[in-house]
Amino acid sequence: MELSTKLYILDDSGKKFMGAGVLWLLENIRETGSLLAASEKMGLSYSKARSMIDHLEESTGHAMVERHKGGADRKGAVLTEYADRYILLYSRFQKDAKADADERFREYLKELAKLEAEYERQDNGYDTTV
Repeated sequence: MELSTKLYILDDSGKKFMGAGVLWLLENIRETGSLLAASEKMGLSYSKARSMIDHLEESTGHAMVERHKGGADRKGAVLTEYADRYILLYSRFQKDAKADADERFREYLKELAKLEAEYERQDNGYDTTV
């Protein structure tokens, strides 16, 4: 038995705006210097990636990506300072939340083992072969 956790932050309307996918997208934009290259690397359409960034920016009220038109320079996109700091903050939150969930799961497994041991000692008359 193992625990699987997925963390998302929702906006006021209940729509996801931050999670592992958005985090990976931001990290890939940082790495590639391009929203298009980052979306291709992740197997996302450009419009989906753009929508994810737009929703993140709308929900936080801060620019995350400085976009530069392609043209001859092909400058692409860079993360804002706010985005760099946001990535660090969210990554730490995600790591801590998952560690907390793992600890709670270990506690659950201990209590479950006690419960199962208690019921193994009892003959409750329940026929599990049915």
